[in-house]
Amino acid sequence: MHRATRGTGGRTRARLGAAALSGALLLAGCTAASPLAPTTSRASSTPTPTRPTPTGSPAPVAVPVPGITAWTSYHATASRTGAVGAGASLSPLAHAWSADLGGAVFGQPVVAGGRVIAATETNRVVALDPASGNLVWSASLGAPLTDVGSAAGCGDIDPLGITSTPAVDPTTGTVFVVGEVSAGGAVHHQLQGFSIATGQVVLSETVDPPLPAGEDPVHLLQRASLAVANGRVYIGFGGNYGDCGAYRGWVVGVNETGGPGLVAFEAAADGQGGAIWQGGGAPAIDAAGDLYVSTGNSNPDPPSGGPDPVQYAESVVKLSPDLKPLAAFKDRSAGADDDLGTGNPVLMPGGLLFVAGKTDVGFVLRQSDLSQVAAIPGVCGSDPDGGAAYDPATGRLFVPCAGGGIQIVQPATGQRGPRLSGANGAPIDIGGTIWAVRYPGGTLSQFSAATGALLQRQQIGDSVPHFASPSTALGVLLVGTDSGVVAFRGG
Repeated sequence: MHRATRGTGGRTRARLGAAALSGALLLAGCTAASPLAPTTSRASSTPTPTRPTPTGSPAPVAVPVPGITAWTSYHATASRTGAVGAGASLSPLAHAWSADLGGAVFGQPVVAGGRVIAATETNRVVALDPASGNLVWSASLGAPLTDVGSAAGCGDIDPLGITSTPAVDPTTGTVFVVGEVSAGGAVHHQLQGFSIATGQVVLSETVDPPLPAGEDPVHLLQRASLAVANGRVYIGFGGNYGDCGAYRGWVVGVNETGGPGLVAFEAAADGQGGAIWQGGGAPAIDAAGDLYVSTGNSNPDPPSGGPDPVQYAESVVKLSPDLKPLAAFKDRSAGADDDLGTGNPVLMPGGLLFVAGKTDVGFVLRQSDLSQVAAIPGVCGSDPDGGAAYDPATGRLFVPCAGGGIQIVQPATGQRGPRLSGANGAPIDIGGTIWAVRYPGGTLSQFSAATGALLQRQQIGDSVPHFASPSTALGVLLVGTDSGVVAFRGG
């Protein structure tokens, strides 16, 4: 799984003996034609924490600016392109408000129902007024895990509560979050669904995977962002920074209405590892409701040079809505800590998919069977970390690089373009301009997708977590920070 530094979130060990930036999974490619493993399912266990009581006013929030009105999940859409229309002008950018939430916000703030929803590592979930940043409602999932290194044996997020980006079902007006909850000397992962309008709890489920005997949820990190589709909430799991303990990568799917059980995909049924953390990115979902996830290396590290012997390690896996494997692609040159799962798959037009990991190779695959179309070497020159953005007008991809810069990739020609300097977080595309932060320092940059020119750069005013990625809706651009949320709007 992920082992380069995550100072704020991923699953990595230091690479080349150094505490590197954030973990990322290497890849190299060929299509796997091995037999597909069965899905597992089990009944959900009864949640142990009490249902939180929201506080604050349920008064309606005025929409300040017409245009983009919602950002419901990681990188805005199920294809994970990170691309939305221009909406309100964000030029020149000006600070709008800051909300101190008493904890780090690792995931993207999401927007729906006229509210900004953010979740913290202290297991706090809040709805904010997008015009002012004032609190609309607030709730808690329970106590987060603290003293993580002692409890788990490794890890670099402390306290450890809600790490992933929430996801919204706009048809029901529900926002879903998953937090690591510490209770009675044990930890578990808790899914809560809240009414966006009132903050009332509409779903409460324990969502730990069906672990084999001898494995403990304390060794799982729920880092990958949530996804909502097919009437289910999909939740990815990997391991903590340092790969301590016995763990496997998982995706579980929980009915939005709760019970009678969950479905699950186990990435390393024939071994260990195969983390699904994706640099904080979410599973991509196509029009048929099939999911695409990327996975990390087996644990302990396999020999260098690949291929990784665990079936679904160092792979992109296509899953049915009930999480049965449909196809798989394995980067056969990825060994050791060569995480392919350092960023999420991005679905592109023409039935294609892009993914890149620590081998610094970008792969273009067919969505239908995950066969390889192209392999683009030299991406980033340092570990790509987090989800790439795809600009539909130019057909370019923008890949975040742990060592600094946003790498332009041209999938149609299989070539690399220049690297945009001054940012390293997962970018988004707003009307043909690329926005990305620099973590942990805390700057926000805008580039032209067509020319790569720097258009503007702003100080955020706070440090930001690893893999931080902005979001936008209702005329504001939002960034999660180490203490809450900062919002900008056009000057």
